[in-house]
Amino acid sequence: MQNSRITFLLFVLASLLLTSLQSLPARGQCDSSGQTFTNGEEISFIISYNWGPIWVDAGIVTFSTKLDKKKNKPAWHLTSTGRTFKSYDILFKVRDTYETWIDTTNLQTIEFQRYIFEGGYQMQNRSWFDYSSRLVFSNSKINQDPMVTDTIKMIGCTYDMLSAVYYVRSLDLDSIKSGSNIPVYIALDDSTYRIDIRMHGKEIIEHPDGTLYMCNKFSAIMVEGTIFSKDQETFVWVSDDPNKVPIYIEAKILVGSVKAYLKKATGLKYPLAIVKNK
Repeated sequence: MQNSRITFLLFVLASLLLTSLQSLPARGQCDSSGQTFTNGEEISFIISYNWGPIWVDAGIVTFSTKLDKKKNKPAWHLTSTGRTFKSYDILFKVRDTYETWIDTTNLQTIEFQRYIFEGGYQMQNRSWFDYSSRLVFSNSKINQDPMVTDTIKMIGCTYDMLSAVYYVRSLDLDSIKSGSNIPVYIALDDSTYRIDIRMHGKEIIEHPDGTLYMCNKFSAIMVEGTIFSKDQETFVWVSDDPNKVPIYIEAKILVGSVKAYLKKATGLKYPLAIVKNK
């Protein structure tokens, strides 16, 4: 898994899945409290990077939902795009797109696609999920290399990177005790990864624009690599309402720090838990 690449950083920091990755079999949680999103939802986040005393807005990540059909049955078409701003492109240009089609009744993945461009590195990947055989079939092409095919065995309730975000958003957080871990399993490339999300309780967070939000706070230990050091803790604040939208995220990396904050949320199913407007 290319966890040292900025695309994974941009994607994960803008979602609930801020945790260490382990190629470890275990049983996942399949139950959720119901879909917290609706047709036409769009949420975007600004990603900022700190190098020394200066914070720089480096890019933007956007998530959107649309009712669609896949294999002749109703499906949610979920899309996430990540890109660096033009002012940051000279340092490292990112243009990434993630798409998945999931069953509207159980949020199980039908097909997942990702298209990555990062500073000259290019990747195309497609995966098909067969829950009857408990297998995921995928093909990937990196730059000009030949296409590689893989077959992955599912573990527990296996999701793709994008559907896992919406699955976690559908969990009943009020039933999860502070300090508890939520395991989620993701199939990617040639492996299945376990992700543990740890709950810390409720907290009011101030957005950079001055708005106060009531949130549920999470923390995570990031995977060690070329971005994160060993046992590096990351924090994320998620709106304390049925939407469960990430409001603010912060993490230290080997060279500087990164934060992500909500830029805009439209088409939400429920009102955001705002304590005080700016």
